[in-house]
Amino acid sequence: MTSTPDLPDFRTWLAERSDAELSDLVRSRPDVALPLPPGITPLAARLQLRASVARALRGLTALELATIESAADLGAELHPVDTDLLINDVLARAGSPELTAAQVEAALVQLRKLALIYGEDSALGLMMEASPALPRDWQLLNSADTAAIGPSVAQQIVALEPRQLAILKTLLDSGGFGRTKHAATDADPAHPIARLLAAGLLLKIDEHTVRLPRQVSSALRGEEMLQPPLVPSARATGETIPDLRALDRADQIGAGAGLEVARKLRQLIDILGNDPVELLKEGGVGVRPTTALARRINVDEGEISRLISLGISSGLLNRVDGLLAPTQQADGWLAEELPSQWLTLMQGWISSHWAWWRVGQQDQRKQSIRLLSETSRQEGLVDQRHLILTELVCVAPGVELTDDQLRADFAFAHPLAAIALKDSTFSKILDEARWIGALSAGIATSLLRALLDPAADPQAVAEDITPGTVERVIAQGDMTILAPGPLPRELQFELDLFGELESPGLASLYRVSEFSLRRALDAGRTAQEISGWLNDHCLGQVPQSLLFLIDDVARRHGTLRGGPALSYLRCEDPSLLAEAARTSAAERLALQVIAPTVAVAQAPLVQVIEALRAAGFQPVAEDATGAALDIRPKPLRLPDPAPTATATRVLDEQRVHAAVAAIRRGDQPHQPGHRPPIEHSQTLALLQAAARNRQTVTLGFVDKQGQATHLRVTPLTVNGGQVDAIEQATGQVKRFMLHRITEIQVG
Repeated sequence: MTSTPDLPDFRTWLAERSDAELSDLVRSRPDVALPLPPGITPLAARLQLRASVARALRGLTALELATIESAADLGAELHPVDTDLLINDVLARAGSPELTAAQVEAALVQLRKLALIYGEDSALGLMMEASPALPRDWQLLNSADTAAIGPSVAQQIVALEPRQLAILKTLLDSGGFGRTKHAATDADPAHPIARLLAAGLLLKIDEHTVRLPRQVSSALRGEEMLQPPLVPSARATGETIPDLRALDRADQIGAGAGLEVARKLRQLIDILGNDPVELLKEGGVGVRPTTALARRINVDEGEISRLISLGISSGLLNRVDGLLAPTQQADGWLAEELPSQWLTLMQGWISSHWAWWRVGQQDQRKQSIRLLSETSRQEGLVDQRHLILTELVCVAPGVELTDDQLRADFAFAHPLAAIALKDSTFSKILDEARWIGALSAGIATSLLRALLDPAADPQAVAEDITPGTVERVIAQGDMTILAPGPLPRELQFELDLFGELESPGLASLYRVSEFSLRRALDAGRTAQEISGWLNDHCLGQVPQSLLFLIDDVARRHGTLRGGPALSYLRCEDPSLLAEAARTSAAERLALQVIAPTVAVAQAPLVQVIEALRAAGFQPVAEDATGAALDIRPKPLRLPDPAPTATATRVLDEQRVHAAVAAIRRGDQPHQPGHRPPIEHSQTLALLQAAARNRQTVTLGFVDKQGQATHLRVTPLTVNGGQVDAIEQATGQVKRFMLHRITEIQVG
């Protein structure tokens, strides 16, 4: 039996809720409706589970968590608390003059809606699992203990003696709590622990227990403690004015950034299609392949890590049989228009688990983290990114947020997530958002807003803000070609074939060289086709110097002609063919001259062409009619990755109504004065609440001889299936096994 004086019965209070209130409760805490609860009692049990309570707490604002903290400090877990007393306590300890009673009352309404606080205005109770579900040293409101610490915690720690610092570090490594005889009232004041207590760097729980304050723990870890604001800013409450001009500028900059990422990823897909990367045993990408890819695309290793991570999360790259290569889905993506390509990458980034910035750092085993290894995967990253992006779009369109403002708004709206989020991770998420075009300076782009708005059409928004393609380029006498805007996929492919990108961007600059022209000729293009393309798509006349270069390279290119015989070579110049037959490559290929202008080889045509090119010749492949062939190998494609299941965040209305109907059907008549039996887990929760509040209870237990005994005790700690408590009669600490406790009476 477990009892508390006049504390409202949670099940009775729950049964008295209307269908509308139960519907709101199920919407706010959807986990309790899966599967459908068969009555009030099962619903009450689910609502009191620590895992369910913890999920509900993660969605609370800083002010709502502060209200829970105040209720716990006032003892609402053990006895009823008046609403006015609770509101006044929050206002007195908040340290925010702008906080109003109406705001605290609104927070209290939300907590009742979530069933974390229950009861009537004159007798409120706090869910017993609420405080245990919070971090161990959680504190938002001011107290006498925190006031004693002072603002310069780091300076105080630096000035400590080595023995005092060692005590603090030992407590930090052991969970923040410790047992000592030097916390007693009559302890030696010169002892290091007594001096730490006097300085406020340790807090006294009782005569034998101390703990580290949260500020000291953060300072010892070298972290700056984040103190979430308890009052929402005008930005968070939607009191901002739209700036459509600023939004338009942000969309232009964001589109340029997103299309540049798409261009680089197209390059990466082309490279990996022809030369897949061999992975390490654990599935990661080694340092050498990363460096080689960075050189080929002319970016740094960090950019390659970002691109590969984005390709994996977007389904464009995959890992199969120890290889990293494009997927079949990549071919469809390459054929899409630019707005669709950008949209696909944005969707993949939002759902990406890869913390690429950790590459090169050390994991817990002091091993270097590799790209795409399990240690570079961060499961909570998707939720963290989603919460941050949600705060970005809370303000009116076009309103700019600084990083500090966003951090403050994020800390108010999601304090538990904000405190767990490292500053470096927060900064990297924002850097990625700017990189991919979701954020321009501090303004969320229209595409990001559309992706986070279920009622919007992201595809239409992407098409609206992406610059239109251009059909014309500008050829210049210095062998460069200027594309004044994004090109259609077909034109982009041809220009990439015979030009080298010099200046990327929405307006890009290409340089035409002998090397780039030979690449186009090797792919089967003729001089007439390249010149014709320029004449068709250039504004004005094509410079004669560029046409002369094309004709000159083409005249020297392809003087050796090969065909599949296994393969043959033919050449109008007998001396050139004879020279080719005398090379070491000819010996490996078994190349034999059978006529002054014809030779055959005992090797496939692809090997013959590649070997002769490596030897300094410029052969070109042809078919039986003499037409040029593109003999480049087809890019490798891996199977598309299996789609990942996404958790449902909200319940549809049909499910909500079904849950309420199931609760009402299974609800049995309940006598107002009758309390259902308390389970063992609730006995444990009651003891933990008594320990937190230093509340004296009457404990009934059975000793080793089977004798039933009652003692007045003050619980100190409850863990490992046992309870340490101070016996009021003797002042001694006694230990009780939890399974021997038969009764608890508070008061």
